Amino acid sequence: MNAEQVRDRIESSWQELVELVSSLDEKKFATQGPDGWSIKDHLVHIGAWEHWLLALFEGRDQLAAMGAVGAGREIDDVNAVVWQLHRDDSVNAAWGYFRDAHAQLKKALAGKTTADFELPYATFFPGDGGGGSDRQPVLVAVAANTYDHYAEHIGWIRERTEKPGPS
Repeated sequence: MNAEQVRDRIESSWQELVELVSSLDEKKFATQGPDGWSIKDHLVHIGAWEHWLLALFEGRDQLAAMGAVGAGREIDDVNAVVWQLHRDDSVNAAWGYFRDAHAQLKKALAGKTTADFELPYATFFPGDGGGGSDRQPVLVAVAANTYDHYAEHIGWIRERTEKPGPS
């Protein structure tokens, strides 16, 4: 996949997510599901991981970029810290965080070439402790934190919103 295709896939998947959640009323958007997460929590979570990716490309502390300093390296721990930090955000604040994170990431990725996406992960953040992942192309991290991540949450959101809820 070349750089333009990567950016196009990110944008088309992001637009699919935006269209899905834009169709929800505010109550459905803010109501917690059985797992304790609301739809707005999903958007903040996605935005936080886009901040992680942005920090990777900028050589900054990824956990700090997410607001998860001290969370450790376990993904569930990081997600819990991000959720705790944003769980009381308003719907508008969640939307703003989600959109702002994406706009920043989109700008950062605009100048990336196909060769940039093929560089090893360690090129962008040496010493991250990723073990074998240090040698993977950074495109793996891009996919995991953009279009693959959006698809995962689109599925969860659809499943949740298509089920009849309590009246």
